[in-house]
Amino acid sequence: MANFDILRMNHSLSRYYEFLEFLFKKISIPSAKKEKAKNISNQEIHKLCDLLEVSSENMAEYLADFCGINYYPFIRPEAVKPGILSKTFCSAHSLIPVNTGNNETMLVLSNPFDLDLLDALESKFEDCKFEIGMADAKTIAFLLIDEDSNELKEVAHPMPKDMLHSEEDMRQFPIIRTVSNIILAAAGRASDIHIEPKESHMVVRFRVDGDLQDIYGLKKETGVRLISRLKVLSGLDIAERRRPQDGSFQVSIQNKLYKLRLATTATPEGESLIIRVLDSSVKPKRLQELGMTQAQVETLYNLANRDSGFLLVVGPTGSGKTTTIYSLLAEMDCQKKSLLSIEDPVEYRIPFANQQQVNDKAGITFESLLKSTLRQDPDILFLGEIRDSFSAKTSFDFASTGHVTITSLHTGNATTAIFRLERLNISRESMADTILGIIAQRLIKKLCDHCKIVGPPTAEELEWLKRFSSEKLTKVAQANPRGCPKCNHTGYWGREGVYEIMKFDSEIADKIRAHKSISEIRTFIEQQGNYLMSHHAVDKVRELKFSPKDVYEKVLVEEPTAADPAENFSEPEASTGEASVHSKKAAGSSRVENGHKPSILVVEDDRDMQALIALYLQKQGYETALAQDGVEALLALGQNRFDLIISDINMPNFDGFKLLEMISQKGIKTPVLFLTGQAGDEYEVKGFELGAVDYIRKPVQKEIFLARVKKALKGSL
Repeated sequence: MANFDILRMNHSLSRYYEFLEFLFKKISIPSAKKEKAKNISNQEIHKLCDLLEVSSENMAEYLADFCGINYYPFIRPEAVKPGILSKTFCSAHSLIPVNTGNNETMLVLSNPFDLDLLDALESKFEDCKFEIGMADAKTIAFLLIDEDSNELKEVAHPMPKDMLHSEEDMRQFPIIRTVSNIILAAAGRASDIHIEPKESHMVVRFRVDGDLQDIYGLKKETGVRLISRLKVLSGLDIAERRRPQDGSFQVSIQNKLYKLRLATTATPEGESLIIRVLDSSVKPKRLQELGMTQAQVETLYNLANRDSGFLLVVGPTGSGKTTTIYSLLAEMDCQKKSLLSIEDPVEYRIPFANQQQVNDKAGITFESLLKSTLRQDPDILFLGEIRDSFSAKTSFDFASTGHVTITSLHTGNATTAIFRLERLNISRESMADTILGIIAQRLIKKLCDHCKIVGPPTAEELEWLKRFSSEKLTKVAQANPRGCPKCNHTGYWGREGVYEIMKFDSEIADKIRAHKSISEIRTFIEQQGNYLMSHHAVDKVRELKFSPKDVYEKVLVEEPTAADPAENFSEPEASTGEASVHSKKAAGSSRVENGHKPSILVVEDDRDMQALIALYLQKQGYETALAQDGVEALLALGQNRFDLIISDINMPNFDGFKLLEMISQKGIKTPVLFLTGQAGDEYEVKGFELGAVDYIRKPVQKEIFLARVKKALKGSL
């Protein structure tokens, strides 16, 4: 970090003009605009953004680079250090004091050429030794929200004029300013905004690189008004707070159009709101930019350019499936071929494509669009996702009649998709005849290039990786636990995809027709030499993009191994051992008919609920083992044999639905009983479609719960 002398060094107009020349070299600027830029004063740097069409974030980065100081794209509100400078002063100069973590003060500013600021600070403090950092004006403005009034004080750099309302409106109605600042803070940085009610307050959280971060706390009353304001903007019923609602609205920020998709739901603490932030100006990236290898790109293009067939992109929620499909469609010739889409909603525009959007309020349902599409003679049909048996069957019928269907499905990997399609009543024969290929993917956080730690792998890391790497890795990278200013002290920056493409050749098709198990098919495609997601992920560990731990937890743990659980379950006896780091020792082969107690694996991330369920079961004489999430459950299943699995649905790493899919994929026959607080009949339906033997809602009623456990065990023993 630099000290206060940075400001003194910039205390001249000549230094400001040096920065302009530096900026002109960084970005391509027409001569006419260069002359206009030189007429903008050093006190009005924010005007350069509009003139040169540069975002405020990028401008702050350029300023930090030129001055040799750190740029902070995100500052946590709790880091703000009160009492150093008044809010009026900070607002007037777009400046904020923060704690560096060493109990020292840093002044974070948006304009290092503010000559008035230097004069004011030197008159206020006799010996200025503050560290200096850079942030864009809107980040600083967001941090200056008054917690009591939720009103942003006047700042030197006003909110963009195209942000929904005028400055006068924002002064008169504080909640408008609060909404605007939250949107401004999220734009370009966060994929989602969560506004969640707690018992005594509201929490605003942003999802950045796949992880949620607490950003701001609000009073309960203010949070309710905040949600109401956002519901008004998206045309939702503000009086309805019990039933889920969906809506959207658009906002322009610095010449970029953002679409905000809202979804509300009711919780015991009140109404919750989630906003998906979509930058409509972003163009689809090329497939190589998403992380695919050149060979994968060529394979995918060859499959997509067939005259007929079914192409499926699979992965869990938030794995980038839609982005991959848009990138593929953007490369296809939509002038020679007619591309018709059914989306909910349309996220990106595809040149020359006929894109249709679901609008349930207007009676334009997914089903009605799908029925009408078949009469419009498209060459290529893009469905946002397969939702149910109807959409699955219709899209397969369309693909089998001389057309190409491209769509997505929520599932783990390429072979697991076969199991999911069977649950949607698609026959193995239809899959073998129609599917061209299945593309599976994951998004994994990339290590920050500026602070990652490179060193030799540990014995545990080598054990994780050895099956998927032909050569022993001599060095791997880890996230720096302290991070650095470039990555906001997280150790990560951005995400990248890992992929596998299962091309349906004659041998694969024959195995599917023969109703081979999912685990057998996966073993076969690996023996064929196919480049699986696990191989792709390990290659990126070798390239020092990902850490071994992240790759293991996100990808490798799901792969069958030499000690695959399916093998254990094929034998009459299985070895005993520790089920997980949180488990009691479970009898590996306990069966009622052999005089042993039934063994039950409880998968629950809530420790109190986990302990309660285990107590109920143990008092009935059952052996229990405990797991915190789906990953631990799979490890336990690889070591022990259980007669029943009782699983929550909402859990970290991967959830109960994903766990059930992986169990089926690995050929494990242990029945699964879902025990969840998840509201909504659709979750129960999905659970039974995936093969659950029962579905019990929390809170638990002891006698009913034990009776249904007994029934589930009776069917399995």
